Amino acid sequence: RQLRLRDIGGIIVIDFIDMDSPENRTELEEVFKQELERDRTRTQVFEMSALGLIQMTRKNVSTGIVEAFSDPCPECEGRGILIHDVD
Repeated sequence: RQLRLRDIGGIIVIDFIDMDSPENRTELEEVFKQELERDRTRTQVFEMSALGLIQMTRKNVSTGIVEAFSDPCPECEGRGILIHDVD
């Protein structure tokens, strides 16, 4: 849910610390994949590593935060940015 709410995309690594029980690891992976099926954005999830890391990719579907809150600088032909005023 947080991935969708925050619109996180790209290569994502999630650290599940102290996930020692194989049963818990398997259940977590299953629930994680089930929840991602509800996401309309294309995702790819890899199995949990021995260190308790889940690696995944999630397609970026919106503009980045810098692009959303700035404009290209007209003085330097777009190499810099102008931050929008927040009122």
